[in-house]
Amino acid sequence: MSVVVGMSGGVDSAVSALLLKELGEDVIGVTLHFSQHSACCDLTSTGRAKAQCEHLGIAWHNVDVRDAFDCQVVQPFWQAVVGGATPNPCVFCNERVKWQGLLDAADELHADLIASGHYAGIIHSGDGDQISRGMDGAKDQSYFLYRLSAEQRRRVLFPLAGRVKREVVALASQWFNPDLLASRESQDLCFVQGPVGEEVRRRLLCVPGDIVLTNGTIIGKHQGLASYTVGQRSGLGVSAASRLYVVEKRHVTNQLVVGLRSACMRDVFEAIDLKWQHLPTGKSRHFSADVVTRYRSKPVKGSIDRVSEDRISICLTESVFAVTPGQAVVFYDDRCILGGGTIV
Repeated sequence: MSVVVGMSGGVDSAVSALLLKELGEDVIGVTLHFSQHSACCDLTSTGRAKAQCEHLGIAWHNVDVRDAFDCQVVQPFWQAVVGGATPNPCVFCNERVKWQGLLDAADELHADLIASGHYAGIIHSGDGDQISRGMDGAKDQSYFLYRLSAEQRRRVLFPLAGRVKREVVALASQWFNPDLLASRESQDLCFVQGPVGEEVRRRLLCVPGDIVLTNGTIIGKHQGLASYTVGQRSGLGVSAASRLYVVEKRHVTNQLVVGLRSACMRDVFEAIDLKWQHLPTGKSRHFSADVVTRYRSKPVKGSIDRVSEDRISICLTESVFAVTPGQAVVFYDDRCILGGGTIV
């Protein structure tokens, strides 16, 4: 069976290709070129990915997806920021560019399956294919994959599903020379160089305004609402007896509301732009699930009500910190993804 493996030049994708080759699969390495600023797609990483494939004795192809990445990920990201949200571009990149790019490459190369170095798993059943958590809880990346289409899930492999990071690093050290391995992992926001807040102020028209406490007391000036996010503590530029966090961004009055950590706790919120991998009771309008509101956060039991076809209300059994508009909320049944959406 032939498998296209997304090669970033990093440790995880290199070991994924290695494991598949050891299983006797016909492995083809594909590096997607996203952006000139992408840490996983710069010339050094691209050259490393090519060298890794040569070392493994497998074919390698470099695919330019910069136009799709800019149109489907970068531009929507900045539009969402202008609208006051803190978007999560990685979930949309996985759906629209990364996995679709690998799928398109697989079709062109007449390959059967696609694979990556993600720490996640896939469960195939008669009810549909569901992304599941990887074994390494500290590295699990299933949260970013809730938007994958049925076709993408049907053809995906995760060679690292049953492995933990230390095993992967040990395998990499055993099979690859040090100069073939990346010294650091790629950052999440690969198309921004430097602090995101500085890039926001550079790119967008940011109007300064008042920083106020939850009781309305003015305590300082902000540099433009777009450069802040709910739950943010550092970089506020105000002094106070207690630690203050961003609670809310009031666009009508151009005020940044700050308060104690307790003011950032939420147990009820809504989400839109829904993607489902499996609904537990068919088309039921109400069900329970484990709810994750940001990457690596602890799952919390929640009750989900479908307000409409593309809007749901979530009520948690306990409050969580910084439920942030624009971020992804993902629903799990134990280890398997049910679906997810964008917090509003």
